[in-house]
Amino acid sequence: MLLVNGATTPHSVEEKDRENQWYRLIFNLGMRGLTPIPSEIETIRIEGSTAKITTEFYRMIKIHFRELYIFDMERVGGIEVEEKIEEYTVYDWFDIKRGVKQATCKILSSRQFVKELVFYPSIRKDGNDGTFKDCYTKSYISTENLNDFEYSETAAKFAAANMIKEGGLRGPERSVGDKIHHLNLILDHDRRELHKHKKEFVISEDLPSNIFCCNISREWN
Repeated sequence: MLLVNGATTPHSVEEKDRENQWYRLIFNLGMRGLTPIPSEIETIRIEGSTAKITTEFYRMIKIHFRELYIFDMERVGGIEVEEKIEEYTVYDWFDIKRGVKQATCKILSSRQFVKELVFYPSIRKDGNDGTFKDCYTKSYISTENLNDFEYSETAAKFAAANMIKEGGLRGPERSVGDKIHHLNLILDHDRRELHKHKKEFVISEDLPSNIFCCNISREWN
């Protein structure tokens, strides 16, 4: 059985095939009765060989197990295991408010912060045939830097705008007298997604022998 404790699905643009595979697997597990919690899990507390699960509606469900495999400590308590996260893969998603007609492309940099800027067909416009784009940036940020302004959503927006300018991407044309000018693209930050990239489990010697911690890379390699 699988307890989904706030799992992050594969990236909807970068890992589209794996995202589809993830949903197929979750559906298959559900049809086989192997995802027993139908609503969102709030907490999981491990006591002995029992997982006590609290759902979003404050319902308590108890599951007894012979062996327990932990892939992520999100919302999990009751055992002497610490999840130390060294680095996150951070995606900042932007709506393009001006200059949406761009090619599907990727701009790379040598920096870890805003290492990639990707333009993809926008899903905000119904019937979009791929002409209209939005974009996102991909960064690798250490845990200690995550809350610094230099690595914030605002900093990501500035870095993306700079990469757009250096990449020669331009907005719509405007005529001023006899001259044609191109307006700059305007980006509006939509959301930030954090994926645990580099982490390790620090395990106490008191951890029961039937509980195992499994570290799975977010890079899927």
